[in-house]
Amino acid sequence: MPTEPPSRRPGSETRAEILRVALELFTARGYEGTSIRDIAEALGITKSSLYYHFAGKEAIIRALVDDRRDELDALLAWIDEQPPGPDLLRRTALRWVDATSPQRIRGMRFAHANRPMMQKLADEGGDIRTWFDEVVARLVPADAPRTETLRARMAFDTVSAALFAALGTDATEAEVLQAARAATIALTEPR
Repeated sequence: MPTEPPSRRPGSETRAEILRVALELFTARGYEGTSIRDIAEALGITKSSLYYHFAGKEAIIRALVDDRRDELDALLAWIDEQPPGPDLLRRTALRWVDATSPQRIRGMRFAHANRPMMQKLADEGGDIRTWFDEVVARLVPADAPRTETLRARMAFDTVSAALFAALGTDATEAEVLQAARAATIALTEPR
């Protein structure tokens, strides 16, 4: 009696798994210290299978940055649907913090650990931090004091700041997110 071949993952699942594993390896070993072979072996696939989905390591990083841009575009669309009000900055910043996934945290850790690659992407228009200028511009009046604009920018950077503050500690991701949320609330207090 013939047996059925093993079931295969859909391409989107394979792609997501490649991104997850590559990000873990890049963060642990560094971008330069991780090869395509390392990623393929960790996934249990051939290099040619990996190359089917991504042209190389840089394409993987670009896909991760593109995913972050998609998240930011969704946040911008959400802002556009909200009624204006004095609490819109707080609601938006908390929405961003509360939507922080383990994948986004791994991405932030990668960014902290791989500054040269992030600078290269920033030089090519992939500077995630500057993308928030558009968010802040929709939330803070153009004639607001510069300190208000800076506080708004900081409100969207609390997870990264909390991760940086947690270096060398045994703080959990949940504790990092709790600290980030508290900082976001403090930064968005009405003045």
